[in-house]
Amino acid sequence: MWGVQLLVVAGMGLILPFLPLLVRSYGVDDPASVQRWSGAIFSGPFLCAALMTPVWGWVGDRVGRKLMVVRSLVGLSAALFLMSFARSPGQLLLLRFLQGTVSGFIPAAIALVSATAPREQQGYALGTLSSAQAAGVVVGPLVGGVLADVIGFRALFYVTAAVEFSAALAVWRLVAAPHSRRRRRRSSSLKRNAAFARRHPLPVSLLGLFCTQFALLLVQPFFALFVESLGVPEARLSSTTGILFGSTGAAMGVAAPFWGRAGDRFGRRRALVLACGGAAVVFLLQASARSVHTLLVFRLLQGLFAAAMLPAFYAVIAQATPERRRAGMMAFGSSATLLGGVVGPLAGGALAARFGMRAAFGIGAALLALNVLNAWRLPSDGVARAPRARRSWELPSH
Repeated sequence: MWGVQLLVVAGMGLILPFLPLLVRSYGVDDPASVQRWSGAIFSGPFLCAALMTPVWGWVGDRVGRKLMVVRSLVGLSAALFLMSFARSPGQLLLLRFLQGTVSGFIPAAIALVSATAPREQQGYALGTLSSAQAAGVVVGPLVGGVLADVIGFRALFYVTAAVEFSAALAVWRLVAAPHSRRRRRRSSSLKRNAAFARRHPLPVSLLGLFCTQFALLLVQPFFALFVESLGVPEARLSSTTGILFGSTGAAMGVAAPFWGRAGDRFGRRRALVLACGGAAVVFLLQASARSVHTLLVFRLLQGLFAAAMLPAFYAVIAQATPERRRAGMMAFGSSATLLGGVVGPLAGGALAARFGMRAAFGIGAALLALNVLNAWRLPSDGVARAPRARRSWELPSH
């Protein structure tokens, strides 16, 4: 699953960092319009996925997590292949909606891995899986930047679709995840999953996932344009943007397992408070960058802190949830993350068009600072334990 996640994220990284340049290739010349279209296109699949992910999670608890992983990858590959035929920003946006409806790989992968990891090592397992995502963030933009300059944006969709389909074949052939009929009969309904999600510390974790993703993706729609504003020539713009994206992923890949292990040993609340506070400071510093080299340093530091946040919140959800509800609760967590992915880029594109790109970095820093207070509301030891099952000889407390 580590290798599959690396392939999936690297494949998506071939395209996503360069969406503003792709929009501009459709004939959209006004910078404000490019930023707005980029925000909408980037956010489109998150909106549909946020609505569909709880449904896919419930289905995964009934039919098996492996099947949901394969389904999501095949759907993602088909949607990306169709995007190669888009001839306008509106057509690309509709196909991105389709992608969000039929995919959902990340929550399916998290549910599959968390169901097999020992309870006391949930943070380390999910942190290690997150390091594959970070490694993909390194590889994808670097390769995508070079390919975009050589073969063009449209050909990237064919390459990405092939990568995602190869990942689906790898899961089907190499991943073993038996799912008993007994467990399918005991799987929870959507209504019961929603009721369970109101138990502490799940609402705190869901809000933390939303705020984290909102802040981190706030600058995504205009980041390539921000790099261009630093004086990068157009001939090297795609590759330079890819390097800057990749530097953050490289730092996340190195730091994620260490943050996960530190959370398991010393408590996730402490780790999250430190990570969110550090990320807020670094995010603010990016707004002051006047050269690519300075921005590169800040992007590296952002990756070191950002590596802790999403895996830690997901680990809290996993430890607070019985195994039979695991996919459903992870799906709710993914929906919170996806909603942050919807609001963040849309807000970032609008804010950059209205107040300037540097102001948007400052707003992202403020959101991460607020997330410090949210992380502080987690249990003091950072580990949420599921309620102890009542023994057959015990009487109800009332």
